[in-house]
Amino acid sequence: MMEYEATILWFIAGLVLILLEFVIPGVVIIFFGLGAWMVSIGLWLGLIDSVAAQCMVFSTSSLLMLFVLRRYVSSWFVGGSWNGGSNVDEEFVGKSVRVVHAIGGGDNPGKVELKGAEWVAFADQAMDVGTHATVVKRDGIHLMVE
Repeated sequence: MMEYEATILWFIAGLVLILLEFVIPGVVIIFFGLGAWMVSIGLWLGLIDSVAAQCMVFSTSSLLMLFVLRRYVSSWFVGGSWNGGSNVDEEFVGKSVRVVHAIGGGDNPGKVELKGAEWVAFADQAMDVGTHATVVKRDGIHLMVE
């Protein structure tokens, strides 16, 4: 009876871990869920008899699957780009923006409005509020305007 309870517990633990992959994406947790299922199957078949063996099968199978299968399985969970693989900078470079917080020039940033959102922006020359500028470069979450 004890083996049956352990089988169910490992199965439920595996199910919870696999479902967590959808909440916390990263294609890592799923392999620990599959490892728990390996233990559950081993217990059900009578191949595993001790707690130490359960822990050994869980850790070994989880890590082995993680390191061997992750690169192949990642493409199943991580979707492609919505813009068809075009360069993301194309969305920004050349667009007209309006300065909403004055830009001091050089290393003194200000803010510009683009697509309804405010972006931290840098410019070689100072720009006053209300000035229209053009994006020449995007660096992470910062824009360079002129």
